[in-house]
Amino acid sequence: MLISSLIQTAVPIAGALGVGAWITPGPWHGTPAPAEEFPVAQIVAQAPAILRPAVQVLADPALTEQMLTTLKLGSPLVGFPGVQGWDYARHGLTVDLWMLGGQCFEDWNNDNIRSQMATYLGVRQVTVSSPAASWVRLQVRVHDTLAEPATLPDLVHNEVDLEAVPVGIREDGDTWRVQVLYRHILIAGAMGSGKGSVLWSIIAGLGPAIKAGLVDVLMGDPKGGMEFGRGEHRLWVDFQWTAEGIIGMLKTAEKDMQDRAARLREARVRKFVPSVEDPLILIVIDEYAALSAFATREEMQEAMRLLGLILTQGRAVGFSVMVALQDPSKETMPNRQLFPVRIGLKLDEPTQNSMIHGQGAKDRGARCHEIPDTTPGVAYVGEDGTREFVRARAYYVSDDDADAIVDAYSPADEITGPTQDYSDFDPDDLGEEIPGDGGFADPAVAA
Repeated sequence: MLISSLIQTAVPIAGALGVGAWITPGPWHGTPAPAEEFPVAQIVAQAPAILRPAVQVLADPALTEQMLTTLKLGSPLVGFPGVQGWDYARHGLTVDLWMLGGQCFEDWNNDNIRSQMATYLGVRQVTVSSPAASWVRLQVRVHDTLAEPATLPDLVHNEVDLEAVPVGIREDGDTWRVQVLYRHILIAGAMGSGKGSVLWSIIAGLGPAIKAGLVDVLMGDPKGGMEFGRGEHRLWVDFQWTAEGIIGMLKTAEKDMQDRAARLREARVRKFVPSVEDPLILIVIDEYAALSAFATREEMQEAMRLLGLILTQGRAVGFSVMVALQDPSKETMPNRQLFPVRIGLKLDEPTQNSMIHGQGAKDRGARCHEIPDTTPGVAYVGEDGTREFVRARAYYVSDDDADAIVDAYSPADEITGPTQDYSDFDPDDLGEEIPGDGGFADPAVAA
């Protein structure tokens, strides 16, 4: 596009309204480019056809004020929010506004206002976020940039940043990366939402570090081992699928965690760094709630106790936990607040959206219950310390892809032939003592 960033400026040009092509600097903007003015008609003509109704309103200050008056977000009496700038984006348009004094974020970010604004602008959807205090950002959406599956990249043997593991694609086109080292990860999603692809994508991203011995994966698959059994004896240091086995795995991990903590404390190590001698231990439990189907009450309590200890004490000494489940309720996962990274895939109920991402998550942009069935792997990602959510899609991992991940990154020695050296073996040489040669005693003769 010839016109990429615009600010509304009423300037008469031969009787037509002009618009200056620059963005007023907000807290996140750089120095604005020199102003250049274009007539509204030219701006609208250059816009993609699907966006022209929205561009018509946003490029003309009079029409913008009319919209804000209709939506009760401004008036000639009290004034209007300042449209500081708008720009084309992969999803459509991004609009930055300076709120009026007395307004709050909730005045803009509620279901009625978003729906009415989308209707007014003639677009599929409008979402709202706040990049800084007193600012509001509108995402005018005509395209779902995550509608198509994300292809798993080629499996390579390179270095891995354990604090930025590639998992998929963000809606802005950047790579979706997840911090695994020093973090715990909770993944929630309904049946068919793509939890398996998220887990396998993280494993694929960690693959080179697994092969190098810098990451050890302890895998619990209480669904009977069908999903992750292909990595048994190859990719996982420990693989369990029964209640007793998973609890035993957690018990051993908790003891190893305490032992490592004591060693690091004695050595006065302030920050753990993975090594072959002391790798990052990643404990993965898929479909955690399935444990309750065949575990006794006492076993579930013990599992919760062990998991709670690892969640509260493990991060600093290189023990991370990744849990996937369908129901993120407190009854299923009472320790959910101990997971700094939360990945919400498609969920069935609006209340589950708050269970995974906390109260007010919907108003802050997380809408897991609105993710369609046709986009498995799409998620809203939240992390402690940030208010906004990242919308992203995990790589699609087929059964063949999962097998390829195991083959590429298994640290186990591949046995391709005899384990002893028989290179000097001569099939015609039966040795010096041949039957009938005196050196051989026939039992029948000897008798």
